[in-house]
Amino acid sequence: MESPENYQDEAYAYIKKMIITLTLRPGQHVTISSLKEQLGIGTTPIREAIIRLRREGLFRVIPQSGTYVSKINMDEVYQARFVREDLETLIFSDAAAKMSLQQLAELEQNTELQKIYLKAKNYDRFFELDEQFHKYFYEVTGKTYVWNWLQLLNAQFNRFRYLRLEVSGLNWDEILRQHEGIVEALRRRDQATVVQLVGQHLHLVDNDVKTVMIAASEYFETVSKAE
Repeated sequence: MESPENYQDEAYAYIKKMIITLTLRPGQHVTISSLKEQLGIGTTPIREAIIRLRREGLFRVIPQSGTYVSKINMDEVYQARFVREDLETLIFSDAAAKMSLQQLAELEQNTELQKIYLKAKNYDRFFELDEQFHKYFYEVTGKTYVWNWLQLLNAQFNRFRYLRLEVSGLNWDEILRQHEGIVEALRRRDQATVVQLVGQHLHLVDNDVKTVMIAASEYFETVSKAE
């Protein structure tokens, strides 16, 4: 029998994923009863999960109205991108110096799967593979604690990235091409190119902000520019 803590962690993970992948849309009204029905988890774990996610800025409570999924805050998106860029230029560069051929082959397998799921427009699976691609570098360099910590900062950034996949007219293949370029640079042990490509990859946010915000303006809390 699972402990109450396990149920709380399970509820937290499920609900957070629903927010990140836009199953729960920005601005959507939610209730404990509706989440209980969807997840098949008891009231207390869901209530505790909502409290945790509210602290992370993913829910907001309006008195006499209810609980709502927070809208995407672009200031937080840019700040998360700033942190990730600083971290990942170092981590990817370190990985370029120590990644084995077997580890490189696993990354190549990941990009091949990305290609399949992107073509099928299976955005859930593509997004998971994208996250796995980045996480793998933290694992190779012994920085999984940093990756886990980063997830607390990364929610708004990931929501934007996922929304980008839904907006028609954007060049989704660019994400895959950049991943393939990073893998090729790793194969050459070309640390300088790896660092350059990682920076370009994370700055895809900048390229598509206007298009995404026009297409889904109702999902955004603020309009802000990167410094």
